[in-house]
Amino acid sequence: MPCKNVVTLSCASGGVGTTTLAALLARELSHRDHDCALVDADIRAGGGCVDVLLGIEHETGSRWHDVHAPLGQLDGSALRRQMPTWEGVDVLAYNCWQGNEPAWFEMQAAVRSLAEVEDLVIVDASYGTSIETVPALVEAPHIVVAELTVLGLARAKAHIEWLERNGERSAARAQEPPRIGEEWKPLRGAPGPVIAVVCVAPSAAAKGRGVVSMEEARSYLGRDVMGAIGTDAKLCGDILEGLGIRRVHKKNARVIGALGNIVEKECGVRA
Repeated sequence: MPCKNVVTLSCASGGVGTTTLAALLARELSHRDHDCALVDADIRAGGGCVDVLLGIEHETGSRWHDVHAPLGQLDGSALRRQMPTWEGVDVLAYNCWQGNEPAWFEMQAAVRSLAEVEDLVIVDASYGTSIETVPALVEAPHIVVAELTVLGLARAKAHIEWLERNGERSAARAQEPPRIGEEWKPLRGAPGPVIAVVCVAPSAAAKGRGVVSMEEARSYLGRDVMGAIGTDAKLCGDILEGLGIRRVHKKNARVIGALGNIVEKECGVRA
């Protein structure tokens, strides 16, 4: 059966806070008494390191380089016990300096096995590269993070269109037999929809310039948007100093709470 309790967060450009937002969403859902996992799917050179962002890089436990699924299967309960935790959230982090990048079938096995033992699995997919190759992430509902600028919204619109095209291609490909020498990555369900677009205010904008209004963002993207997540100097300072995520500004916390409501409704779980 397809994983109906997996949600991806992705963006069209770096530096908009996708990883931080994914972590805050996972913590919000954990505080609502859901068993929740946060999966770092930013698998690329210089990517990942969600454990460093959370300040738990010295905690013992399994990271992606410890995950091996040569037959495409994993024991979700065992994996869950081995992962480090952060404020009640089970965390599977990727450290690019340790071992090789996981193969698509290892990512598929990890996400699916965690979905069997967790109420919700929140996946930080960054630019979405892993969404293109891992069927469980193609099927998952998507949250897109967009910078509230002209350039940021243009990139977000292109990213949303890419997610939709990728889903259509994956669904069509699943109906065909594998080509010679090609690994078959069949879907088990329909491609997931974009369930929310979260706007983030640019951190380096000159006062009174560069920031697009929420009304303009809705009009341009042709869909409702959430936010805006504002710049939080204290939170940024904590992360830069390696202290992890601690307090969150009340206005931003309200957006995270609303996003949690959407995820609960989409995935069919109750607080």
